[in-house]
Amino acid sequence: MVQIKHSLISEEAVKGFAHAYDLGDITDCRFLARGLNDTYVIYTEADQYIYRIYRHGWRDDDAILFELDAILYAAKEGIKSSVPVKRKDGEFLTPIEAPEGRRYGVMFTYSKGDRPEITEENSGRIGRALANLHHATDKFKTEHPRGYELNTAHLVKVPASIIMKQLGDKMSEEQETQLYEVVSKVKDKAENPALSYGFCHGDFHNFNFHLHDGELEAFDYDCCGVGFRAYDLAVFWWNLKNNYPQQEKTCWRSFLHGYESIRPLKEEDKVALPYFVAARRIWFLGILAANEDVWGRAWMNNQNLNHFFGQLASDVKGFGEK
Repeated sequence: MVQIKHSLISEEAVKGFAHAYDLGDITDCRFLARGLNDTYVIYTEADQYIYRIYRHGWRDDDAILFELDAILYAAKEGIKSSVPVKRKDGEFLTPIEAPEGRRYGVMFTYSKGDRPEITEENSGRIGRALANLHHATDKFKTEHPRGYELNTAHLVKVPASIIMKQLGDKMSEEQETQLYEVVSKVKDKAENPALSYGFCHGDFHNFNFHLHDGELEAFDYDCCGVGFRAYDLAVFWWNLKNNYPQQEKTCWRSFLHGYESIRPLKEEDKVALPYFVAARRIWFLGILAANEDVWGRAWMNNQNLNHFFGQLASDVKGFGEK
């Protein structure tokens, strides 16, 4: 038998899964995006929905239900998010027996609008949105285990091991030393018990929002978990550094101002922010390296590695900045 790593479920099959929900007449289904999960748009006569099929081995049923419980808890506290939709039988998860093994499908409401541009105004909006999310989920609890926390093991220790396993043969001794020195510095900074710890979105930047009539709505909580709140803020900073370097300083100030207008940051969290930018960079490379069936291996070359370590060196220069 031929082994399958990651199947792509047909649009017709997903359209069939959608009949398990009370959505009205379904008119179409379109494949939207492939990544760690596969995403489809479901069209009805009255509305649109998002159908996500989680990849086999990426999240188990408890981990997914943790995510859904968090979204629904936050929604009850007034946080605008794309929320899961129950099936007609009252369940959220649809087990799918794919060639590679069991996967799960979940229907979500569709977030109207478009991805917000990175401006000072929108950065402030996103900062306020994250502060509101943190405030709303301070007391969040669920019976479903997530399987990990957004701690140093998840963010730097495990990713560094994956990077060495997949890319170590392409790295110089200096790069290996640099990687482990940064991991050590992040772990040392994160040992401070005064750092804020609680529910985090885990991927809070403008790619995971739509802006409609002046209001933001968040989606894609797939990287959420309990962890360092400073990391949740640092993800936005990392996104600015990577994708909007010319606007980094002004938009980061606006984001922080927006966040602190709702929820003042402790000094310990402020000091830790640049360390968690580096943590995010290491985590992200680890994700890429661990999932070659999604992103392939063509990017695994010296040019990209040198670029990564150049960015990491720049992150280290920022330690002490806030």
